[in-house]
Amino acid sequence: MKVEMRGRQCGLVLGRFQPFHLGHLEYVEAARSRCQRLFVGITNPDPESRVATSADPARSTAENNPFTFAQRRAMIEASLWDLGWTDRDFAIVPAPILQVDRLLHYLPPPSETTAFLTVYDEWGEQKVQLMRSLGYAVDVMWRRDHASRVASGTQIRTMLADGTDWHPLVPDAVARQLADRDHLAS
Repeated sequence: MKVEMRGRQCGLVLGRFQPFHLGHLEYVEAARSRCQRLFVGITNPDPESRVATSADPARSTAENNPFTFAQRRAMIEASLWDLGWTDRDFAIVPAPILQVDRLLHYLPPPSETTAFLTVYDEWGEQKVQLMRSLGYAVDVMWRRDHASRVASGTQIRTMLADGTDWHPLVPDAVARQLADRDHLAS
């Protein structure tokens, strides 16, 4: 069921999606239920957009951003298509979140968009303030501590590196893509 958000037709979610996992899927599904069309903003879309922030300095390092924009876009698209979403339901855009002069060139206008955010830490609070300062209506869908997360990209990247079974933490489409990637690397 779609909920009318003060006349705003577009929704926006933001994340690095390194990789896209079940926690991210919960997030985008919750946001999509509140708007007509959801924009999925991939933060840190390229190496030049990775800017360190004191709220979460590790998020800008190369080892914490192993997947390209194209790989992450493919993971998200395939996951949402598996759920029956169509291209009318969503769009995936770059979102260099800490480069505000570039950010607004990629996002739908604040006048017709609600930014749906989740908060787990100081970085989440910083995103809320940033999006409000840009004129977006902000809907914080939930605040949780790190222990309450469904999954984390750090956890999955560690599992990928040490050979632990990461499959239960990602949508099937992502599992297929990561398995194909591993197969090509061997």
